[in-house]
Amino acid sequence: MTTPPNAQAARKLTAARSKLIMGQPFFGMLALRLALVERSDIPTLAVDGKSVFYNPQFVLGLSDRLCQSAMAHEVMHCVLAHISRRGSREPLRWNYAIDFAANLVLKDSGFEIGDGWLLDNKYRDMTAEQIYPLLPEKLSAAGGGGPLDEIMEGTPGSAETDAVEWKVATLQAAATAKAQGKLPASLDRFVEDVTKPQVDWRAQLRQFVTQICKDDYAWSRPNRRYLSAGMYLPGLYSENMGPVVVGIDTSGSIDGPTLTAFGAEIRALAAAVKPSEIHVVYCDAEVNHVDVFTPYDDMQFKPHGGGGTDFRPVAAYVQEKNLSPECVVYLTDGYGPFPEQQNVPWLWCMTTDVVAPFGETIRIEV
Repeated sequence: MTTPPNAQAARKLTAARSKLIMGQPFFGMLALRLALVERSDIPTLAVDGKSVFYNPQFVLGLSDRLCQSAMAHEVMHCVLAHISRRGSREPLRWNYAIDFAANLVLKDSGFEIGDGWLLDNKYRDMTAEQIYPLLPEKLSAAGGGGPLDEIMEGTPGSAETDAVEWKVATLQAAATAKAQGKLPASLDRFVEDVTKPQVDWRAQLRQFVTQICKDDYAWSRPNRRYLSAGMYLPGLYSENMGPVVVGIDTSGSIDGPTLTAFGAEIRALAAAVKPSEIHVVYCDAEVNHVDVFTPYDDMQFKPHGGGGTDFRPVAAYVQEKNLSPECVVYLTDGYGPFPEQQNVPWLWCMTTDVVAPFGETIRIEV
């Protein structure tokens, strides 16, 4: 009795996972987290963090070794949190970037890379966020030499939850593979990044802003805490605190949850330290929009623009408006031209591991 083609494809993927468990346990263990779901309406493969969707005809056209590579490719999208990190970036361009990032790791791990799969050594040691702005703005999904697969989005918020679960699973798989002496050296850096202790960025942001507030003490406003004890001490007087500038990268690198969390912290800080004004400057390759608030306004954060990335226009805005801000706080992924050293304190809130050439840098992770 002849096995139907669809059943053959399912068996082929199952066999690929079994071989990964034996030869590449890191990838094999993680592949078991993904259900196999047949989808004849997609050209190749797709992944959403919970399932691998596959076109049976595509799977049957792969060699056994490339079938293992394809399964490991889907695993890498989950391991590297590519599903939750796209933000507002253009989907097809992002798909190119994440395939370049994933395939280099697979090649270094000993996997065969198929003809037409996206692979270029010039992107070595780059994240998908670093690769994305280097790609042409107009890309085609048709013909050869494009992305191997698609990224499918689940229910709102599920990608972020899945990413956390995948981090835990990745650590477990790495420990098992390392104990067997089968953890690819190319994954050491990633596993190290995952296990790196995270510092509370909110506390760092609050500390930076509150430390640079004017520490002016006034006898006309005594510290009420000590009055009951008969002690007349000066109180902190910060009514003269100057403006604060908040730069927001709107090139597509900041996703909605990050902007929401960042905005909430800025509102709380404005209420606490009461600067004279808060200039919220939305900038990609140029300043696209500016909102000026007082500490008593209902501050709302809504992205404007969406082009390239350049941090110099925000510095130019400060100069053009003849501002003397207490500080500049900039939310970005860090991939763009920086201005020259500024004479006011700058805090760079990075969504990546980029470190700014001046000022202080903190890593934002929501």
